Amino acid sequence: MEFTKDQLLAIEKKDSNILVSAAAGSGKTAVLVERIIRKIIEEKINIDSLLVVTFTNAAASEMKQKILDAIYKKLEENPNDMHLQKQITLLNKASICTIDSFCLDVLRNHFYEIDASPNSRIADDAEIRLIKQEVLDDLFEEKYISGDSNFLELIDTYTRYNQDERLMEIILKIYDYICSSPFPIEWLNEKVEMLNFENKDISNFSESPWGKIVVDSVKEILVDGLLNLEKIKLRMSVEPDLVKTLAVVQSDIDLINDLISSCDNWDLLVDKLVNIKFEKWAGPSGNIIKDEAKVIRDEIKKKISSLGKKDHGFMIYSTKEIVEDTSYMYKVVRKLCDLVIEFYNRFMMAKKEKNIIDFSDIEHMALEILLQKDENGNRIPSVVAKEYRDKFVEIAIDEYQDSKMVQEKILTSISRDNKNIFMVGDVKQSIYKFRQA
Repeated sequence: MEFTKDQLLAIEKKDSNILVSAAAGSGKTAVLVERIIRKIIEEKINIDSLLVVTFTNAAASEMKQKILDAIYKKLEENPNDMHLQKQITLLNKASICTIDSFCLDVLRNHFYEIDASPNSRIADDAEIRLIKQEVLDDLFEEKYISGDSNFLELIDTYTRYNQDERLMEIILKIYDYICSSPFPIEWLNEKVEMLNFENKDISNFSESPWGKIVVDSVKEILVDGLLNLEKIKLRMSVEPDLVKTLAVVQSDIDLINDLISSCDNWDLLVDKLVNIKFEKWAGPSGNIIKDEAKVIRDEIKKKISSLGKKDHGFMIYSTKEIVEDTSYMYKVVRKLCDLVIEFYNRFMMAKKEKNIIDFSDIEHMALEILLQKDENGNRIPSVVAKEYRDKFVEIAIDEYQDSKMVQEKILTSISRDNKNIFMVGDVKQSIYKFRQA
């Protein structure tokens, strides 16, 4: 195919990470395949020196066939090319596969690094669901029999004694979610501890991680309203009859600017939003511009006024009230987190006893092999990771938008200072946000 200027840039660019982002049907995969072929033919790189991660086994097979066809075509031009003849042989063992296949390869070849069983069986989804439920049932039964006070508080908070399936669902949902993280238990503890305000001087909620998120949302609403009012003002400025209406609009603009300037002070902003008052609409009747402006202004008023209303607003609590509520909430969520961790450990033990693993285990065990902790507790690439780093000249990732964080960590751990990763994707085609894609 004829490549565009941008496509050629993606194909030929070297010595840096590259992200090719383009819409469906625009030739992203063709660019990826062409880049691989040129590395083999022009740069004389062996195909087994590349790691190509595809989303499905079918995509991997298709990509291998395209590369093979290109090699054969080139061999027709130069039948005595020993390098190309060698690639046909190497293609059978080339690392063109799914991320799960690569992780399984890491695990099979280096299982002894983490004391894993060399003959573990990969369980199917139905078996895994059954074991999960058995572990959870046993855990709940033990908690009931022992009268565990923390557990009973969670039952009282989230459900009832005769409807504890709701709490089970929450635990399973959290478990599935954290397994997309490179280090599930660490991630869970870290996020829960963000709710722990003990020994923290929080006099202004706007400065907290949660407050910043809320304030950013409020700012977005305020700035959007401000821009729309400025447009109204511009239209009215050429209408002599709308002097009074223009004054009201200017008053609204001043009011919103004042709110925006107060965003760094949570309690001040809450006070202003709770007690907000817009001036009464004014001006002559029957003016089209004025009537159109009123519709826009009413919508802006509604959005901003709702922020400080108790029925559906979220800017109604003072810093003191939020800290008190969050401190109470933290104690409950901490207990829930501990229960999830207990389930996590029991589930891992149950799988170990049956000598089975699931796909999440494969990824996390591969990552455990590829990363090790140094004397300061920081994770650094292991000797095994360095072997893969030396082996792979480039790492190419197709359908990158569907990668999750644990996969990202695996692939970056074997990259060469993050300078040899070639990623292809389209954010609009992402369907795995639920697993932290």
